Amino acid sequence: MKDQTTFQHLVLRHLDEPEHQGLLEETNHMRSLSEDHEKEFLAIKRLWELSGQASRLQGVDAERSLQQLKVGMGISDSGKSHNIFFWMSIAASLFLAVFALWSVIFSKDEFPLLVKETRNGIIDSVRLADGSQIFLAENSKVSYPEKFDAAIRAVTLLKGKAFFKVAKDPKHAFEVTINHSVVSVLGTSFNINYTQSTIDLSVKTGRVAFRANSKTDPSILSAGEALSYDLEKNQLKKENGINATGWLTKELHFVDMPLDEVCRQLSDYYQVKVVLLGKMTTAKKLNANFSNTSIKEVLQVLKQTYPIKITEKDSIIYVKNL
Repeated sequence: MKDQTTFQHLVLRHLDEPEHQGLLEETNHMRSLSEDHEKEFLAIKRLWELSGQASRLQGVDAERSLQQLKVGMGISDSGKSHNIFFWMSIAASLFLAVFALWSVIFSKDEFPLLVKETRNGIIDSVRLADGSQIFLAENSKVSYPEKFDAAIRAVTLLKGKAFFKVAKDPKHAFEVTINHSVVSVLGTSFNINYTQSTIDLSVKTGRVAFRANSKTDPSILSAGEALSYDLEKNQLKKENGINATGWLTKELHFVDMPLDEVCRQLSDYYQVKVVLLGKMTTAKKLNANFSNTSIKEVLQVLKQTYPIKITEKDSIIYVKNL
């Protein structure tokens, strides 16, 4: 029980200070230790977001909460020694109410959360209660409810790559939470790649809204558009997402693509570092399609297309002018 309470306090601190990188890392580590922790985290987060009074509970510091409560009610510190037990009882009652609501959520288990995780070399999928589908790349993890009974169909991508094919439902938005970021749609298909440093989003059909965090305005992306969000720098930039679902389709497409971007796309797809040394003397762009092709075959096509030399050292592929 002590460990459970400690975890709950940690989650509260993290939600109260979302920009605190240390709390974020510690919370994510604890979440990864067990499915129970993950379910508890999502339930607490849901309660936090739904509660109009929960935006800044300061719940892990009794004195701070007590002072906030007194200031909010116009009570000065005069007479503090006479009323301390009265105010402490009120503060305690507030926290008991919050924890009681958690208990209701956990005990009723009306919205049981399920977790799907893939390992090395495994690609898998899951069909949600609303008919939506999630395709998971290897070493990826997603959490989702057994059924959707709320106004928002909410799931969480915990790590890795996932392609979402969302069933249309104009009355219930579909939301994917990734770290502090949220992708919102009504019915569409899109791909997310979530790593420790970035969130890459590309849209295949329809439109989606991406909100980097609670303090930013959403970015709207249409079919064929993509972006990359740097978690550490808190920066957004446009990307070429043409091959974002290559891990699922086993296909690569290059349309008027410069060689430096080709190298970046090959690095992402084959999970090997491909480095372009120097600048190309030609402005020629690559137009090619590959299906179930090894990286050696793709590099051979590059050598036939460009005046380049390709070498490999320490598992890094170097591309440079002849």
